[in-house]
Amino acid sequence: MNAPFWDPPPERYPGRLPEKADVMVIGGGIAGVSLLSHLERRRIDAVLVERSHLASGASGRNAGFLLAGVAANYAQAVRTYGRDKAREVWELTNENHDRMIEAARGQEIGYRRLGSVTMPLDDEERQQLVESAELLQEDGFQARWDGAGLVNPRDGEVDPSALVAALARQARPGAIREGVNVVDLESRRSGVLVTAGESQCEAGVVVLATNAYTPQLVPSVKIVANRAQMMATAPQSKRIAEMPTYSHFGYHYWRQLASGEVLIGGWRDTSMNTELTYDAEPTTEIQDRLDGAAAELGATGQVTHRWAGIMGFTESGLPMAGPVDGMPNVYICAGFTGHGMGFAFMTAKGVAEQI
Repeated sequence: MNAPFWDPPPERYPGRLPEKADVMVIGGGIAGVSLLSHLERRRIDAVLVERSHLASGASGRNAGFLLAGVAANYAQAVRTYGRDKAREVWELTNENHDRMIEAARGQEIGYRRLGSVTMPLDDEERQQLVESAELLQEDGFQARWDGAGLVNPRDGEVDPSALVAALARQARPGAIREGVNVVDLESRRSGVLVTAGESQCEAGVVVLATNAYTPQLVPSVKIVANRAQMMATAPQSKRIAEMPTYSHFGYHYWRQLASGEVLIGGWRDTSMNTELTYDAEPTTEIQDRLDGAAAELGATGQVTHRWAGIMGFTESGLPMAGPVDGMPNVYICAGFTGHGMGFAFMTAKGVAEQI
């Protein structure tokens, strides 16, 4: 069983590699469709190519959390990046949430904004979350420690595949082309030669929205593939999660939909080496952990879906956005370290403004 809970976008956009393009976006996940949206708003002629179908990668295989910040809690982020940078990151992701939902223009994307809670697994994490609440409040964010967990009332949840589809529907006809597998880029002073199969395209600018798969096209880019596994149960009437929940420094997470299904993911920390892979197949080892977590949470519904997605992690934990070193006319918008839904829309806006 390896089928994500989220249905793929219903529309299909079959196409071929064009002979020429002013800007070519490679990758049809949340970063790619966000880039296309921002480029078109700037009246830049852009084409998006995707080797499979939209949201076929991590964008259609995640938990659908819309969270502020990075994977680390705020106290950790302050220590890592400094107070000003941490505040800037949280502000960016809060704006990303607002602007991305606005861009969906009222389409049905399974959106709810009930907040999120981060539950500590041990005393160390508890102390950090209490500290995070204090720091967040001092920096003007609506977060609080409620005695059991860190609550962020501005966070939300979404059907991530439906969100990608909603943004894609707004693209001009012919701008999206599925089934185009780019295998090589040749950066030149005057543009980029893009190769897909036996076809080639002269592009003025290329933007890599390929997340974990970026090093397969540009090996110098330091993004590491990490597999994330999930499972989903049939609907149940008992409420086990009032809002999206994180725990164990972001390694464990779960949510319950309004319709009762329970989604549980993570536990990558129990087998870190095996999860450093491009293999998107769920494993018995991790899925057994998810089954155990479901039982502990009181999720009694039959398991209906098990799946995995490949995330792209950076050394800094922050996205890569801007020109690629040593490759004129090639830009990157990737490396979201498991938080693409929280970062991609505004990160894409920043990249589009550089082109």
